[in-house]
Amino acid sequence: MNEQSCDIHDVAKAGSDLVALGCTISATSFDDGIIQLQFGSVISDYVNEIINDVNEGVISAWDGVQEISAEYAELASKAAFYAQNGIGVVAGVMQVEVGIAITGSTYGLGTPAGAFLVAHGVNNIYEGGVNIYNGPAAKAAQGPTRRAYQNFFEDKYTGNIVYGGVDLVFSVGGLMRPVRKPDSVELFRRDPLNYESAYKQAGNLALFFEALVDSITINSLVSEERSEIKSK
Repeated sequence: MNEQSCDIHDVAKAGSDLVALGCTISATSFDDGIIQLQFGSVISDYVNEIINDVNEGVISAWDGVQEISAEYAELASKAAFYAQNGIGVVAGVMQVEVGIAITGSTYGLGTPAGAFLVAHGVNNIYEGGVNIYNGPAAKAAQGPTRRAYQNFFEDKYTGNIVYGGVDLVFSVGGLMRPVRKPDSVELFRRDPLNYESAYKQAGNLALFFEALVDSITINSLVSEERSEIKSK
């Protein structure tokens, strides 16, 4: 599509895509059905206003498509921002729980690993919560654990890369850690026959969530690498 071939049908198609995105976001973000309808109504009114402006010759079809596309991109970006940080908070809570569980199940022997998990979990909760509170326009929050990595390596880039790498290691380690089999009878302390990797007991939803968290971490590492390359 180009400026010459663009017409009212393209405007309507762009508007339909924006309305569909709004419906998806409202359904996943708001529990109140009334609020969902109000949110969808605001977007529909905006789209209808653009279509009317195009029909009346106030703006061109091309300008209408560009304006709606810009709104679509901004709305999608905001939705991704809040979803990503919300997932970060939930993942942080899970890290804290696993860290405490590891410390307790190993009778204190796993305290170092457990402490690292708790520290990363608290940091992810802090960063996600602050980012959600401040909104997408604010500078990304940096928690105490991330700053500790940066200070230790005396470099922001290296600290962020190592922090993300450790997060991934903990994620894989959490899935592979031995957990007690259901309904097993342990005749001897830490009998390996009664244990299996945690991922075998995880449901499909839990595994999907773990993969989603890992993909966000990897994407963050890639973005960090690209930013470093551009700065050189």
